[in-house]
Amino acid sequence: MENYNNVNPYQNPTPNQNNFEVQQAVDAAMKEQKKKKRKKRLIILAVIVVAFIVIIALASGGGDSSDKSNNNGTNASSQVDAENNESAEGQIGNYVCTVKKAEVCKNWEGKDSVKITYEFTNNDDDAQSFDIALTDNVYQDGVGLESTFISSDDDDWGIDVKIKPGVTKEVAKVYVLRDKTTDLEVEIGELISFDDTKITTTVKLEQ
Repeated sequence: MENYNNVNPYQNPTPNQNNFEVQQAVDAAMKEQKKKKRKKRLIILAVIVVAFIVIIALASGGGDSSDKSNNNGTNASSQVDAENNESAEGQIGNYVCTVKKAEVCKNWEGKDSVKITYEFTNNDDDAQSFDIALTDNVYQDGVGLESTFISSDDDDWGIDVKIKPGVTKEVAKVYVLRDKTTDLEVEIGELISFDDTKITTTVKLEQ
């Protein structure tokens, strides 16, 4: 009589065993696919980073070296006579500034001073005023002069008045002189800039 309690070790696996093995195979395949996707994403990210670095390097290092030597730290000097009002023009960033004349005068305290008139042209995309676009410094014997004003109704000479792109306007500032004979050095630069380019103009004070 046959014994049905004995189980054949070589009999076919049960359905539960088959499902477990299939699930293991699926899990392994999914893990492998995730690894491939992660690797692909890392490669794409690395390519993007390298491309970004190259673009930055080209942008910062582009341009001809001769252009750099002409634009960085370059001073353009010229003569301005206080009597004949000969002008000196200079391009500075998106602006053009002309020293039109220098007139010896007295300030509100009666001190010897000089009124310097500029011709300011705005070539920027937006309306700008002289005092926002540019900064000026005046020196005698290498020492800076203090700004001042004249005791009159004409003390406001338009340095804070905005002008639209393409417009030119005369503006003026007054400085206290150290003496009335030593030449002046007028230095003009951009108020906000990433380089130190300046326009330097020598002003002769003739009585």
